[in-house]
Amino acid sequence: MLNERRVMITTLLGTGCGLASWAICAWGMGLQVMWSQSMLLVLINALMGFTIGISSLRMQWMLHGAIIGLIYGTVLAIFTQSHGLGFWWPLVLGPVFGFVVELCATVFFRASADAW
Repeated sequence: MLNERRVMITTLLGTGCGLASWAICAWGMGLQVMWSQSMLLVLINALMGFTIGISSLRMQWMLHGAIIGLIYGTVLAIFTQSHGLGFWWPLVLGPVFGFVVELCATVFFRASADAW
């Protein structure tokens, strides 16, 4: 059964990670990020959080978040490389953001996944 509270928490945390990605690009690296690119950065990370929330794979929560974060980080790395925003930062930050989302949802908010 789906835990709606977990899905809401992970989606909001993923959106926060997307805003952090946008801030890293725009202010941290000083790149000119168009509005559509910044929205895509936020939406991909929100989708990562949503996926972490609905996923009920049976694995340790640390690996669960990092693996899903790596998948979305790879997609984001390909996008950012094609738009001249860099390649390595999303590939490294994807698993980190996935781990942080899973850590906050599972440990801090106590919204564990319902494994099937």
